[in-house]
Amino acid sequence: MPYKPLVIMPALERPAAAAVSLVLLFALAGCATAEKRYQKGQKLEGQGRLEEAARRYITVLAKEPGREDARRRLAEVGAKVVDDYLNEARANGADGHFENAVAAILRIDGLRARTEQVGVPVPVPSDYADFRLDMVDAAVGSLFRQGEDLERAGRWPDALRVYERTLPYPLDPGQRLRVDDARARVFLRWAGQDMETGAFRAAYQHAQSALDIHGPDSPAGAEGRALQKAALDAGTRTVAVLPFWAEPRAADAAPRGLEGRLYDALLYEHMDEPPLFVGPIDRGAIHREMTRLRVRSGAIQLQTAAAVGQALRADFVVLGWLESYVEDDGAAEETLRKAPLRRDRAKFDAYTEKKFTVTLTGEAVCQLVDRVARKVVEEQTVEAAVSATFRRAYYEGDYTALDLGRDERALFDKEAWLKAEEDLQAKLADRLAAKIAALVFDRVLRFVR
Repeated sequence: MPYKPLVIMPALERPAAAAVSLVLLFALAGCATAEKRYQKGQKLEGQGRLEEAARRYITVLAKEPGREDARRRLAEVGAKVVDDYLNEARANGADGHFENAVAAILRIDGLRARTEQVGVPVPVPSDYADFRLDMVDAAVGSLFRQGEDLERAGRWPDALRVYERTLPYPLDPGQRLRVDDARARVFLRWAGQDMETGAFRAAYQHAQSALDIHGPDSPAGAEGRALQKAALDAGTRTVAVLPFWAEPRAADAAPRGLEGRLYDALLYEHMDEPPLFVGPIDRGAIHREMTRLRVRSGAIQLQTAAAVGQALRADFVVLGWLESYVEDDGAAEETLRKAPLRRDRAKFDAYTEKKFTVTLTGEAVCQLVDRVARKVVEEQTVEAAVSATFRRAYYEGDYTALDLGRDERALFDKEAWLKAEEDLQAKLADRLAAKIAALVFDRVLRFVR
């Protein structure tokens, strides 16, 4: 046997060889997977499940376009599937079951589109295009007759469902326009009926559906916009939110003016963009009427609130107050630090840094008053909590005598302390306001159909 020298691969070539090996490994795995799918296709074909078999062969060809065995099987199986569906379509057409005929035609179109993607065209008879067109026309005509009967009966949801059954069909532009016109017409008639029964929110939504079909600048769109305006004019409920106050136990614990911050956050940040059909009354108008009626700040009685609402022609009046406030300063973590003196940097003195977490918890009560009935129709308590970690430094003496860096000096800044506390209080007010606004919107909308 001739001598064959042992070749040792250089170290720099090994990664490249490993990469090539991985590529080959994945390629072999892909081939094995494709082969399994091909075999599965043959098995399905033997069971008479031809459409499933065709899907398997399509998958094989998508992975391995050069597999002629899969290509031949797909061409033969695809032709059989098309023949079966075409016979089914012709039989249904002859019996007047045009929707079933079109369903079979759509299966044919879908299969042919998928086979063409992998380069296997499946032929159809020369009269297929005309037959397809006739069946689609007949099915659309049948569905329109059903839809128009349902419209005459005022069965809007059923009519809409019938018209929408045409949407998957291969409609020509004229047919598609006819379908869209019919759908828009149903939505507009439905909205008109909603208006007659006082279902204003439903009327607005149904009119919007018509707008979505043809756009706001179309005749249907113009009618839809008019219906929406009428629905908003008739259905919007106006709400007057009166100034909040603090109950005695909350006033004693809370920082001064927290109820005012809560009121401001509610009106200017959370009720400034209300949902449709909720109309908050301007704060200035509320203030003017309260001044005219000589309503003082503080707790507002139910009859007084109803009188303010009457003067403002509000549908509802919101009363609210701060029920409780708790500040919890967690256990402080104290660290003794040393810093040089400014006048003599060779000397050091100590100061204490404290790190602690403050948690603020507040409860507010919100009442929704029906101005006409002069009664509370809803009362809820909302709660919110916020936390922040503070770092502060303390020194027995004038801390400016210490030679400190900028970050260290900031720990002694009492104005910054106050600002951080106020920011945390504002955050609590904002969270309470967000919950109150959501509550008010939800409860008011319950009175609008």
